Amino acid sequence: MTAFRLLGPRPPGLVLLGTLLSACATSSAVPTLPPPVPEVVAANEAAGDPYSGRFPLDEALAGLPPEGSLHAVLVTDDGEIDCTLDPIHAPLSVASFVGLARGLRPFLAADGQWHTEPYYVDLVWHRAEDGQFVQTGQRDGRDTAGFVLQDEVSYGDSFDRGGVLAMANTGQPHTGSVEFFVTTGPASHLEGAHTILGQCDGEAVARRVEQRVVRGEQPRLLRIDVTRR
Repeated sequence: MTAFRLLGPRPPGLVLLGTLLSACATSSAVPTLPPPVPEVVAANEAAGDPYSGRFPLDEALAGLPPEGSLHAVLVTDDGEIDCTLDPIHAPLSVASFVGLARGLRPFLAADGQWHTEPYYVDLVWHRAEDGQFVQTGQRDGRDTAGFVLQDEVSYGDSFDRGGVLAMANTGQPHTGSVEFFVTTGPASHLEGAHTILGQCDGEAVARRVEQRVVRGEQPRLLRIDVTRR
């Protein structure tokens, strides 16, 4: 199936986004976390999250090379989706996402205990909207992992194309946790409501996975490999 592609010269906004992603992702400086939202911190503390919803980016990146673009390769049973992450735009969400993928960020498992192990292993892509997005991140039928993330939404965030990697939520502010989605086409109705983690290549793979979910199948996210290159 044909993947969504932009025809002709890229609009200035996309050129700027690509430049910013490349520049910020290759920097060795650790981005500053946004000021905490008190009610989000309180909710996470009450839930027992040892990091109060603010897992540090430097801990998430521990052991990776200090330079190079930060990538998350979504390894599916239908191919790979290579995503360039944006820790400048969304340091809290990227830190949590990377920490979970690498087994560094603790999460509350179904047994009621906090585990520190790779989270995104052999999960089902469980939700899709035809031509819009495909979503995963539930583990043991649970859509949270003992913590929530404060939103990192900025003016100008755009879901005008396929390949946008973003956090899922319940539709209410500050309810993202572990679920995420990849757009497979324009989805402007999502703008202003979801934290964007980065931009992905491999849209054809995302589209194939999306169509399998639409048909009632259960494609798998086998793992997420995080690298700098």
